[in-house]
Amino acid sequence: MPWMIRLAGALPAGTIQTLASTITACSPGQWGDVRLQVDQAVPQPPLRSLVRAMVTVWEQQAAGVKPGEVALMLRTAAATAQSVRAEQTVELVWTGPLVTGPAMRRTDQALLQVINAAQQSLLIVSFAVYKIPAIATAIVQAAERGAMIRICVEAPEPSGQKMAYDTVKALGAEVARRAAIYVWPSDKRKTDEHGKAGVLHAKCAVADSRLLFISSANLTDNAMTLNMELGTLIGGGVAPGIVVAQFEQLIAADILKKVTAP
Repeated sequence: MPWMIRLAGALPAGTIQTLASTITACSPGQWGDVRLQVDQAVPQPPLRSLVRAMVTVWEQQAAGVKPGEVALMLRTAAATAQSVRAEQTVELVWTGPLVTGPAMRRTDQALLQVINAAQQSLLIVSFAVYKIPAIATAIVQAAERGAMIRICVEAPEPSGQKMAYDTVKALGAEVARRAAIYVWPSDKRKTDEHGKAGVLHAKCAVADSRLLFISSANLTDNAMTLNMELGTLIGGGVAPGIVVAQFEQLIAADILKKVTAP
């Protein structure tokens, strides 16, 4: 059911109804036909990949569930997602010069709120990591509460001279020992005509698929105190779960690889 909720949150309402009707008409156990039909029902490639993942979970973990029952679960999840959207909260987060106007949360406060909220799972993604003792301590405490910690960072090797320090070491031994750390290997990256590869430039944190922080800020002391940074803290709704599902797919597809920290 969690996958259904994430899928329902990502797909437009009309697409959900089309997909549910398509699944209802499929023959039980005919997985090749199911995949063909759902591909035709969902034309957008990014959304189609989510649907394919759902079909894989269905085949591997619940093959005995009939197509009509899956369609009903999808429609139910869509109704749940619609209800959850109404409960969503959004806050702006800022680090930089203070001016007259509405007050906004500080970057470090928002990030610590997400980490401290994690009870089951915590996902953190950052390009750079450097001098973050308070953040590192909070991550360790989240792990000690039983939260599963996954951290995705830019590795120094694929990005050449872009990184002046080892991001994995910068997390610290205590964090590295408790967290699953992932990087984007160079052989999984697209390059331009000059051979220049893309970089992992996303910055976000998600607690329990319920609280999402998206920011321009890296996991660095300067980003928390000196730079001009802007972000958004999103509580509830479907966005936190969609972000987690995106990175779970990248990990499952071996696009992000788990590494062993020194």
